[in-house]
Amino acid sequence: MRNDEQVANDWLKQNGIAIKHMDKMDLCLQQAQMVATNLLKHHAQWLNSEEHALLTTYTKTVHIRARQNKACRAMAYKVLNLAKRTNRKLFRQLKTTNANKSLR
Repeated sequence: MRNDEQVANDWLKQNGIAIKHMDKMDLCLQQAQMVATNLLKHHAQWLNSEEHALLTTYTKTVHIRARQNKACRAMAYKVLNLAKRTNRKLFRQLKTTNANKSLR
């Protein structure tokens, strides 16, 4: 395997995407899987228990090949919408932090 392929495979693995299932899985499901993995890794403190459960359930469902058909687009859209809401919270917090720094 070439070096650039190895780098790409490592990146996919870090983002929770199984390389062997990549060509068989819907792109929307892959995007939601990547978002769910990153939210759980980096922004878990911004999630409530219900949101955390949704992301955990989704990542577990997508990782098992036999259960991937249960991870429908509706569930993927819930994950993507949750990511958008969390991102807005983060930007709002950053904005208020920067505003408070500028007042000093």
